[in-house]
Amino acid sequence: MTPASSLLRLHVTPRGANLMLLLCAAIWGVSFLWQTWANEHVAPLTYVGIRCLLGGALTLPLALRPRVRQSLRDPSRRRALWIGGLATGICMACASGFQQTGLKHTTVTNAGFITGLYVVFVPFFGALVGQRIGVPAWLAVLLAIAGLFLLSFHHATTANDFAEFVQGLNDGDLWILVCAATWAVHVQVVGWASKRTDPVALSVLQFFIGGGLATLFALAYEDMSLAGIQAAAAPIVLSAVFAVGVAFTLQAIAQDVAKPTHAAILLSLESVFGALTGVWWLGERFDERQAAGCALMLGAALVAQWPHKRAEHG
Repeated sequence: MTPASSLLRLHVTPRGANLMLLLCAAIWGVSFLWQTWANEHVAPLTYVGIRCLLGGALTLPLALRPRVRQSLRDPSRRRALWIGGLATGICMACASGFQQTGLKHTTVTNAGFITGLYVVFVPFFGALVGQRIGVPAWLAVLLAIAGLFLLSFHHATTANDFAEFVQGLNDGDLWILVCAATWAVHVQVVGWASKRTDPVALSVLQFFIGGGLATLFALAYEDMSLAGIQAAAAPIVLSAVFAVGVAFTLQAIAQDVAKPTHAAILLSLESVFGALTGVWWLGERFDERQAAGCALMLGAALVAQWPHKRAEHG
């Protein structure tokens, strides 16, 4: 480990990384409101592109600090930065595009549940590249999926309801599934790159690459208007500062310590925070099945930490 890498990890413990990931999930859960407000005025890729570019501009000073520049003097760390930044930026833009395409043909409920399946893809992809996925991690994944199902399909009461969901899957759901797989690749790449380069510089680079690509697609396929962007200024700025600048940067810092599968399980709690935000802000109904779903997902987060606890006490 280089001195620069040691400095980066000095103040990030496994518990601290978990708290960072929980904060990411909370921010992304709340940001559903900002996206809803923004969609009243601008198309999705316009929103994604502008918020990422603005988030990159806001966090750029952090990446220009002397400590960061010094850590990137190592050629291997610069190479990891460019590889990781390019890959994560492409994932950001593509996942958003896949999701938008899918939403044209499927329901929000289906999209929410299928997107959450990235919690399965992350350990699966990890196993393919030789990562050791323990039994507690797989158990946590199963608990998280069960919780996601109860949260997303709290209105379903019989097996026939679930059968109708399966029979009703269409091309839109397939696009959402590809979106989930893309976010899983993003989590894995962040986990790889954050250990080999500066995580703040990695975040800033992915913001500019992802935002630039999303903006290009928006210019090509969406109707971008200055009036619409001005009307959506508040949710765009909130999302750029918190959902992009703060959350994605914290994710990169936390994944310098946290394993990808554990990170995915904790980040999946976004669904819990989103549901609670809907109850608190929008006055949505919260029933027993949703409460059970939240409990299962929280249980998944606890089960995922078993290996960490054994390591700490070993």
